[in-house]
Amino acid sequence: MMSKTPMKGLLSSAIGWCLLAVSASTSPVKAEAPAEMEDSSCVPFDSRVARELAITDQHARVETKVFNGLEGKRIRHIHFNSLSIFDKDNPRENNRLYLFLNKLHINTRPRVIEAQLLFNEGEVLDISRIEESERILRKRPYLTNAYILPLNICQDQIDLVVITQDAWALEPQFSVSKESESTNSGFAISDGNILGSGNSLTVGYEENAQRNLVNYDFRNPHIFNSQVAVKLYYADTSDGRDTIVDVSHPFYSLQTPWSAGVYTQDVTQEEKIRHMDMEINEFQHQSMNSQVYFGVASEITNNFTRRWLFGFSNEEDNFYPTQDTLQTVPLARKAVYPWVEFQLLENRFGVFKNVNQIQRPEDIALGQNVTFRLGYGGAAFDNSEDVIRYIGSYTNIAEVSKHHILETGIALNGRHYSNLNNLSTAVASFTINYNYFQDEKRRWYMGLRYDLGQDLAQYEELTLGDITGLRGYPTDFQRGDESYVFTLEHRYFSDLHIFNLMRVGAVAFIDVGKAWGIEEYGYSPLLSNFGVGLRLSSSKVRIGNVVHIDIATPMTARDGVDKYQLTIGAKQRF
Repeated sequence: MMSKTPMKGLLSSAIGWCLLAVSASTSPVKAEAPAEMEDSSCVPFDSRVARELAITDQHARVETKVFNGLEGKRIRHIHFNSLSIFDKDNPRENNRLYLFLNKLHINTRPRVIEAQLLFNEGEVLDISRIEESERILRKRPYLTNAYILPLNICQDQIDLVVITQDAWALEPQFSVSKESESTNSGFAISDGNILGSGNSLTVGYEENAQRNLVNYDFRNPHIFNSQVAVKLYYADTSDGRDTIVDVSHPFYSLQTPWSAGVYTQDVTQEEKIRHMDMEINEFQHQSMNSQVYFGVASEITNNFTRRWLFGFSNEEDNFYPTQDTLQTVPLARKAVYPWVEFQLLENRFGVFKNVNQIQRPEDIALGQNVTFRLGYGGAAFDNSEDVIRYIGSYTNIAEVSKHHILETGIALNGRHYSNLNNLSTAVASFTINYNYFQDEKRRWYMGLRYDLGQDLAQYEELTLGDITGLRGYPTDFQRGDESYVFTLEHRYFSDLHIFNLMRVGAVAFIDVGKAWGIEEYGYSPLLSNFGVGLRLSSSKVRIGNVVHIDIATPMTARDGVDKYQLTIGAKQRF
């Protein structure tokens, strides 16, 4: 049953996204659905109780305990309330333009939301399934917010309301850049929620000196309202075709018992090699990868999930010179192998605000997560030499005293050929990130990343400069097989909401680091810079991306480098 409950002012504050929804939903739904109140023990959920149960730490943590004491009741009805992009009851959004855009947009359909829930009517209420369903919905780029609340509480039963707010999903995309004597340009039109179905389609055109292409990108993480995810990419290029096909039944949740999938990719792209603000080489890189796999969750508890995956992969990399190739191109390589992967995931999450996004609830996985894949392929699999393939990662995120988050991580990615040392490449990475919540709007952030590579091909070399870590230097200013970068930032998350469309933040930062270890590039001095930046995050369009606008000045190795570097890009983090 779909509720027609009006919800007002849902995003007016970090805690209001939950509490105002409760207060706005209770009475109207009761009036429109009297049949559900036939059980004389049923009472509407009291928003005053919600305010008492909700805890908003003044620094970061957002907690709601609205389901405490209700676990074990049987779910009688689930209502769905899909809110428009713009709120007509908000004076700043009640204008002709915004209301016209509401009419153009088709809200996500209830059956699309329903298909992603981990619970059904008639089942016993499980708080962990409620919370994970909220996390799944909040990941969707076509929704700006999602949460689940009690509606009517009876002696043995409960009614729920699933509240979602749509994002504007139809957008044009433009890009223009100039490199050397050529100009690169592109245009695309993207609809991330076609007719409210959750389907995403992008059609684009790109042109540069080497190739022109028309591309089509379709994806849906729950195709036909199922738990099957699909991604299809096709590009008709002036020198061939690029394709990606990815169809899978993923581990949809921590409680999903199995997964399976097939993936194939054949994509050609230009690899531009830069060093010290100069382009020193260029070549085409054709990457052909395919895999098929099946996985099972061997143990699922309230605290962790253990999984095993088994698969078969074929990885090929071919390289071709272009008219701008100045050095040799990398050697082709191939690895065909069966593999086994182990995953251990801790089931512990926290909802925070003003960590990676601006004035938004954020789901952060706390605790430890381990993933490791090991594969082996011999001559029987059409390899030129025996090959061992390994990919692994470990992360640990700890919350300390509600005012600190410490994140550590280790990653390993490599391959070893028995008699081809020049193709046996590997990269090991170590990261540590620390957030200190000074108060509700001000935060300190510290990040350290160290990478170590072995026998890297030119396009795999570790680089620093611009968006790769040192914002006061040009793109890929230094190269090597070893690098580190340290960043210290003071962040400010403002309440400024430009035209009720754009959230604004600010940052002051210092970056220090260098890349070194490859003899042909010579001595690598220490790089350091300081600067300031703006952060822009749309509250209505493409939720999750944060636009970075940084201006930085180098403090060391300034010869031949502009006094100021302007960096503009979009990331998933503040």
